[in-house]
Amino acid sequence: MALAREDINFENIKREADVETLVKNMVQTNNMIAHLKDEQFEMFSEIKRQEETISMLEDDVQLLEKEKRWNMFWHNHLDDNIDKTQIVLAIVFSINILFTYFMSR
Repeated sequence: MALAREDINFENIKREADVETLVKNMVQTNNMIAHLKDEQFEMFSEIKRQEETISMLEDDVQLLEKEKRWNMFWHNHLDDNIDKTQIVLAIVFSINILFTYFMSR
C-alpha cells in the first residue's frame, strides 16, 4: 500500500527489467556472434593454408613423376648401351680368339 501511495507502477518496473534483460541478452548474443565470426575466419584461414599445402604437394608429385619418367628413360638408355657394349666385347673377344688361334698355327 505504501508503494501504491507513492505512485510506483509495477508494470513500468517490469518493462524496464525486461528491457534490461533483453539488452544484456543482445550484448551476449553480439559477443557470441563476434566470437563465432573470429572462429569462422580462423577456420577459413586454416582451410586456405591446407589448400595451399595440397597444391604444393600436388606440384611436388608432378615433378616427381616427371623425374621418374626421366630416370626410366635414362635407365632404358643405359641398358641399351650396356647391351650394345656387351655385343661389341663378345665380337672383339671372338676375333681375338680367332686371331690367337691362327697366329699359333
